Amino acid sequence: MIHFNCTKILIPVDFSDTSMLAIKHGRALAQKTNAGIYLLHVVNVQFVSQNMFLPSVSLDQSLIEKKANDRLTELANEIAKEYDILVQTIIKTGSPSTEVSKVAKEIGASVIVMGTHGYSPLEELVIGSTALKVITKAHCPTMAMSSDATQIGYKTVVLPIDNTVNSRQKVHFTLEFAKRFDATVYVVGLLSNDEADEKPAMELILHQIKVLAKEKNVKIESEILSNVSNRANATVKFVEKVGGDVIVIMTDQDAELSGFFLGPYSQQVIHLSKVPVIAIKPLDLFVDEGGFPSTKTSGF
Repeated sequence: MIHFNCTKILIPVDFSDTSMLAIKHGRALAQKTNAGIYLLHVVNVQFVSQNMFLPSVSLDQSLIEKKANDRLTELANEIAKEYDILVQTIIKTGSPSTEVSKVAKEIGASVIVMGTHGYSPLEELVIGSTALKVITKAHCPTMAMSSDATQIGYKTVVLPIDNTVNSRQKVHFTLEFAKRFDATVYVVGLLSNDEADEKPAMELILHQIKVLAKEKNVKIESEILSNVSNRANATVKFVEKVGGDVIVIMTDQDAELSGFFLGPYSQQVIHLSKVPVIAIKPLDLFVDEGGFPSTKTSGF
């Protein structure tokens, strides 16, 4: 099972608007968990002439690194002074997604908090390539947000549940996260047009989650949505209906096993959501006796 145990928060900073917003969300997490914050800037060798340094900086890499370090240190000092949070800074050079994932593992990050776009002068149609790669490659959960996620704080946590094998692995994490913020969890069961006969099973799952929430003293509400044609759209609309502040999802297991960066449901939710999305990788991916990728457990 996957738990919410937040001690180190890694925030990649490229000084874009969304990375500045990520700092605010990371700070909110740190205040509730007493976690330390690590601000990481990766000097992207592919785009060394970033607008943030113009017009005073040439293409001299050492000068760019110094300017980045000065700005990062300034941000760290502001956070530490205003919120009494331990903040450290890290400067790396290379591919942003590679370095973010590498640093996260090196420092033992509990969660990565980042914007969905940055480190490139072009915004991809769905989700920035750096965020896309980090979400699927990093060892820890990633909280990703677009520029719309301006509300800081989490009083309503949305937990979508479907019939995929790994969907329930995020239950403990979500309940523990909600408890830390004294939030209410809204569980939404998602059943497609051809899953009408699975409603009793979904009702049982939601009942089990309610029992677990009661044990953890977490407030919870639940609902089942039937005849869902697009789970991502249904999830985002449900979030808007209940006034959700954050969504907790799993990265799609079938996407990871097939080699794609992120499956369609996860990618669409992150793209469409106006609140932060916490994406969690499934546990226990392994190869079975027949040589096929599978999981050891589908429970929670």
